[in-house]
This record gives sequence, C-alpha cells and structure tokens, in this order.
Amino acid sequence: MKLAWQPSFERVKPRRPVPPARARRFWWRLPGLRRLAAFHEHLRERLAEASALEEPPPERFGFRLETAAQLHLVTSFFYRRYFRVECHGIGELPAGPFMMVANHSSHVLAWDGAMILTACLLEAEPPRLVHGMAVHRLMELPVLGAAARRIGATDGRREICGDLLRAGGVVLTFPEGVRALTRRFQYRYQLSEFGHGFMHVALATGTPIVPVAVIGAEEEAPLLANPQWLARLVGTPVAPITPTLVVPLPVKYRLHFGQPLWFRGPATRENVARHVATVRGALQDLVDRGLALRRHVFF
Repeated sequence: MKLAWQPSFERVKPRRPVPPARARRFWWRLPGLRRLAAFHEHLRERLAEASALEEPPPERFGFRLETAAQLHLVTSFFYRRYFRVECHGIGELPAGPFMMVANHSSHVLAWDGAMILTACLLEAEPPRLVHGMAVHRLMELPVLGAAARRIGATDGRREICGDLLRAGGVVLTFPEGVRALTRRFQYRYQLSEFGHGFMHVALATGTPIVPVAVIGAEEEAPLLANPQWLARLVGTPVAPITPTLVVPLPVKYRLHFGQPLWFRGPATRENVARHVATVRGALQDLVDRGLALRRHVFF
C-alpha cells in the first residue's frame, strides 16, 4: 500500500574509497583457500560500498568493516549452502533510508535476522548494510553482543534508530519482540502483538517501512520450553529449549520482501495504533502468501 505522500530520497552521495585490504596471511595464499579469499575480498568491497551510503559512517556504533567481512563469510555459508535462501522482491527495495519490519522466528540464535542482513548485502543492488535493532540486554552480552555490533547491529533504542535513518541507513526491527521467542510450535507464523516504537520512528523520520516475511525459521528449532529460571541465570530475556539445542535444522529459508509502506501525520496514540495495525496486517498477509507458495520445509 502506498500513500500519495512519498518523500524523495534520491540524492547522490560521494563514495568513500574502499579501505585497502590487510596483507593476507599465509593460509589465504594456499591453493585450496584462494577462492575463499576472493569471496572475502568481494564481501569487503560490497560492505564498503554499502557503508559509504551512510553519512556519518556506521563505525560510530561499533561497525568494523574487517570483522564484518569475516563474520559474513560465516553467514554467507549458511545463506547459500545450509539454509539455501530464496529471495523474492528484493529488487524492489526503495532507494535511500528505509525500515524493514519482519516476523521473528528463530528461537535460539537470530538466524532469521542474519539471513536478511546477508540477503541485502549479497542480492540487493546497490548492496545495503542493514542495522539490526536488538534488545539492550542481548547487546550487553560479552561475545554475542560484541559480534553483533561489529556486523552493524545496535541497541534498539528509538534515538539510535532515528539517527541511522537520518544518516541514510537501513534498519531491521522485529516489532513482536521477545514475545515471538516464546511462541509454541503449534502457533507458528501467527504474529504476536506489535510494539509501537518503530512507528514513532518512521513518522518522525518520514521513512518507508518494508515488510519482510521469513518462511522456514519457525521449523529450524521448535520450542519445547522456556524456563524463566534459566533466563535469569544466563542473563537473557528468554532461554528457549529446543530439540536441536543451538544447532538449527537445515530448513529451506524463503524471504519475501513486500512493497514499501508510507505513513504520515501526527504521532497520536490513535494514528500510531492504526498504522501499526496496517503494517501487522500487511506482514501477516505476506507470511500467509509465502506459506502458500512453499512446497516443503526442507526443499
């Protein structure tokens, strides 16, 4: 759904030069790893091109190009070889800044978000650096939080989200929040209630919202239990227990990128609630259509 009012983000930004690659270590020069080294350099170039679209640059929030390229080697393997991701509609992403709103489906590790980030880096033209909006407590974890910041994720506060959009960036948010992580298997792909914070940011910055349906992640690690005592012990909002522990099943992912939605008007309670319901309805419809097109969970 498009509204008549659509601000233009068509502006030309000067490209920052691609930083020179560090000297390759000895094992990068081994014959069996040359192809991997070439792909690593390809990732560096696309990350540099994507980050150059933001001004000021994303490093102020912890993004590091070299570390992100290394981490994307891992996510690219899962993207192409393990989950064998299919993308639909990614060629229709708007120019300039925009916000992506997706259904949250991965219970243990955020593979759903990682696959969206990787799709926008590998498949979109031009490549886009997507900043995932994460729960504060998760970003404070010593290993996962640090890795998330290096790859471009940030603390999901409104002011940070708005700052990234005004700089020309792309943000990814899961409005269901942690409620989706406690969803039982029998209720898979039935969206929980949305928070309203993302809509306040969209109205304040005038940026479009792109719904993204993730099909496949609900089956990668079905939820068995979510004991609160374990969540308190590990210091996370949830502590899902699944039959696969931390290893996801090799399901086939399908990502469906919807048409941009534009909103305007004052951020009154009534306006925000109505717009949030519109986004939730559009995303649920996209999820339902994606499920209808799916042939099988694993292929």
